[in-house]
Amino acid sequence: MVAAPSQGLAQTPSPHTGRTGAAAALGPLNSPVRSTNPAAFESRAVLDHLAPIAWESDNLAYTDEAPTVHPAQTAFARMMTKKIQEPVKDKIYLVSGFQAASTLIVVGDQGLIVVDPGSDDDSAKASFDAFKRLRPEAGALPVVVIVYTHRHIDHAFGAAGFGVTQADIDAGKVKVIASTNFIDNLVSDVGVVGNILTQRTAYAGGYVAPGPQGPVHFGLGPAFGAGPISFFLPTDLVPANQPLKTTIAGIELEIFPAYGDAGDDEIDIYFPQFRHVHGSETIQGETFPNLYTLRGTSYRDVQQWMKGVETTLEYARKSDTYSGSHMRAWKGNEFIVERIQNYRDAIQYVHDQSIYLINLGYKRDQLADMVVLPEPYASDPWLQEYYGAVAHSVRNIYDGYLGWWQGDATDLAKPDFMETARQYVRVMGGRDKVLEEGRSAIAARNYGWAAEVLTHLTRAEPRDMEARRLKAEALRNWGYAQTNIYWRMYGIAGAMELDGTLDRSKPWNFTDPAIVRVLPTNKILSTMSVRLNAERAKGQNLSVQFIIADTGEKSGFHVRNQIAAFSEGELAGATVTIRGNKAAILQTVATGRLSDGVEVGGSIEVASRFLGLFEVIAPNDVNLLLPPGVPIK
Repeated sequence: MVAAPSQGLAQTPSPHTGRTGAAAALGPLNSPVRSTNPAAFESRAVLDHLAPIAWESDNLAYTDEAPTVHPAQTAFARMMTKKIQEPVKDKIYLVSGFQAASTLIVVGDQGLIVVDPGSDDDSAKASFDAFKRLRPEAGALPVVVIVYTHRHIDHAFGAAGFGVTQADIDAGKVKVIASTNFIDNLVSDVGVVGNILTQRTAYAGGYVAPGPQGPVHFGLGPAFGAGPISFFLPTDLVPANQPLKTTIAGIELEIFPAYGDAGDDEIDIYFPQFRHVHGSETIQGETFPNLYTLRGTSYRDVQQWMKGVETTLEYARKSDTYSGSHMRAWKGNEFIVERIQNYRDAIQYVHDQSIYLINLGYKRDQLADMVVLPEPYASDPWLQEYYGAVAHSVRNIYDGYLGWWQGDATDLAKPDFMETARQYVRVMGGRDKVLEEGRSAIAARNYGWAAEVLTHLTRAEPRDMEARRLKAEALRNWGYAQTNIYWRMYGIAGAMELDGTLDRSKPWNFTDPAIVRVLPTNKILSTMSVRLNAERAKGQNLSVQFIIADTGEKSGFHVRNQIAAFSEGELAGATVTIRGNKAAILQTVATGRLSDGVEVGGSIEVASRFLGLFEVIAPNDVNLLLPPGVPIK
């Protein structure tokens, strides 16, 4: 529902206040927790339409009740047992519960088709081993196709766990299929914003041990593997505007572009022989979709996502079974169509009502309290806010259409970031008064307000450990009360950054060498420009040619006027040339130092000076709450 605009925000009740029983004990009445119905997961309406389970085992999620875990989170986690469903007997299997993503295995005449091998080789191997125990004869068949439904870290980096090798791909024994937009989008994730994406993703659960004070699941699956990864370049690309129709190992596939969680590199699959559709992450598991992800992303076009769902829905209308890249598989045409139709309509509702209010002059943050899912979406078990949330999605819609500015020149006129915090502390009566207000708010379980007022103090004096610990207490308790896993973990991990207890030694690295060394060298080199330290580059005028000996690629940079202008191919009038094989060149640009195996044509001093202009960033040194450079301990 949307509050009547004539009421005004002050008279509009927050949609997040209705909590009773155990949920209420976790936090204050004004804590933003969406009402949920955990029992819906076990209702006959749900269970009767799940695809048959051929095998089931233990659960990697944290499933015990705890005072620091919302009961709805516990109920959601209990669905995430390791299991193999059989949507199409003897032919199509969905393996879930071993990692964040679910893997589809299709048994062909001469081999297996594997859709989304997963996040890492160890988790993938565990998935495959379970399948081979269930179907030994089928498991003995070679994998002949790997499909990456999109580029995200939980989907495309475990193919070696299914026995795939580069030698088999080079020999034509294995096809790797992905969207035509897959590589460019992956390069952006890895080379442009890889450092900050690594950190923000780790805060969502990668740094904190699973359990009652950490992640109880990962929103779309029970666990996230941290084993070695593998990556192979696609051999076959799905066009951006039409399906790829092919037959492999006797299996007909219609692989079609359908915008979703990954934007325009999302692809879904229809198996006409079996009347089965795989919705990948166009349909994002059993949760309201992440129309914006808190870990950070370029704009997810909500209207395009809705159209992607419509495309998938057309295939669903001629399907009897359904699977996706997360969670459980379904059966029953009417049920499948209803779920996807509701999903599509819920997206439109949130989009249209956001725009409606925007056009009346409501501001971005007001939308979060005013746009609330009505029935039938509110009670749909597949639209609860365990991963995506309306409140953080509507802000994305505002920014996507209008950008960050909300029309009040105060945002342009106010003092700078740190000075604003200092002035707030002064007006509130100084440090002790701010601490007093924070303690009072925490005592009243008003954790959101406590975090708000204490934020000014931690910004004004980021080394004030008393203020940091107090804000950490507020955020931690707020996080414990959340049903949305992102909200929970950003509260908990943020608290740990503030109080110095966060162990940031093991992030999942978006810039992992296993990925970087496979991507086209020139594409990776082109992203160096965003690491240029403009202050160091002041007054520099350098032209540097890179020659990658083993791939034949050439590219270069002209540093001028405090930018690094990239060009592919020969660079006329280069000051120096840096030549070497791909591994040596990548090592050189990653470390900012000339590595063994590179040759410099021209002055070594100039080459070293050029490399020194670019920042070498360690992702796990980046703060999200404290200013850059402030130690967390």
